Amino acid sequence: MQKMYHIAVVDDHTILLDGLRWVVSQLKFVESVTAYSDPRLLLEALKAGKNVDLVITDLQMPELSGHELIILLKKDFPTVKILVMTMFDSPFVFRKVLSSQADGFFVKNGDGERLSSAMLTILDGGSYFPDELSGYEGLDSTLVVELTKRETEILGLIASEKSSKMIAEELYISEDTVLTHRKNIMQKLKIHSTAGLVSFALKNNLV
Repeated sequence: MQKMYHIAVVDDHTILLDGLRWVVSQLKFVESVTAYSDPRLLLEALKAGKNVDLVITDLQMPELSGHELIILLKKDFPTVKILVMTMFDSPFVFRKVLSSQADGFFVKNGDGERLSSAMLTILDGGSYFPDELSGYEGLDSTLVVELTKRETEILGLIASEKSSKMIAEELYISEDTVLTHRKNIMQKLKIHSTAGLVSFALKNNLV
């Protein structure tokens, strides 16, 4: 007899969330699907005792990012499996997902059959990473840039069109410190313009 599972899907875009909930609900091994447009509501539900076997989450969300959600789930609900679903398939994003210890990574342009396979693999105790991403984990560190947490934060703020002064005020640091971080980011990424930084941030889901 097929084991049945309880699934939670998290995405701040309502149309995408509704579509994903419908697709997942059609899978034969799914008993229930609960959708959350705010990941904080999922955490509240879990704390209240809600039974969830697998969380499928987006990364780019305003109130609590997918990366932050993964860290909290792994800390407070370690038995819950996590599948990241995102439109971003760059090495930078993939390595960040790996470091957060998600159980799988699924690119949104994948089809329903691959999604079903990914979910079952994870629910059976395995991990799922698409073949096209299989080489990213072992990339040379000179090819996959490792920004610090602060650098990543500042890059995201730069891409949100905030000036160095505004960033300094928001992070409670000096403007000179912001400029130093900005210089270091450009050197690491080998990018020499603000437009280039914004493009990198958007492509890698940092905004």
